[in-house]
Amino acid sequence: MYHDKWEKVVTDIAAGMGYEVVDLDFCQSGLVRIFIDVLGFEREINVGDCEQLTKQLIYQLPVEGLSFDRLEVSSPGVDRKLTKIGHFERFLGCKVKVCLKEPLKGQRNFEGVLERDEFDTDTINRKSSSGNSFSIRVERSDLDMTLSFCVEDLSSARLVGETSVKRRKYE
Repeated sequence: MYHDKWEKVVTDIAAGMGYEVVDLDFCQSGLVRIFIDVLGFEREINVGDCEQLTKQLIYQLPVEGLSFDRLEVSSPGVDRKLTKIGHFERFLGCKVKVCLKEPLKGQRNFEGVLERDEFDTDTINRKSSSGNSFSIRVERSDLDMTLSFCVEDLSSARLVGETSVKRRKYE
């Protein structure tokens, strides 16, 4: 209930400023982390965006009866969580890690490229009536399969952050 109130208040404030709340994280130390993106995704989040929303929340949250010791607003980062159907649709074709609520073949964690589920006959299907089905192609030395799932089947999902470091050649 308390988490729901936080989510509603923060989402309403953020949306009014042109941001989407991707995730909320509450630490036992009193730290509240809020991960945001720009509505419409037409640009990247920058420090100024985080600063603006932080200033607004610092004044508005106590008015709403929500207390915190520290508040941190940031972008979701390269390994961002996928928490909504729209996130899965936005990142089709990207590499993701998913964790199933129930184990499949003795495993819960899988990694592969996110695709819209095509209902192939050789796919392992984990479907619900919601129609929010996606799949990933799992290609490992011990496992080669297409895993179909609904967002409701997952305990978590996140992008696999891809970074590259270019080496400088010193002469």
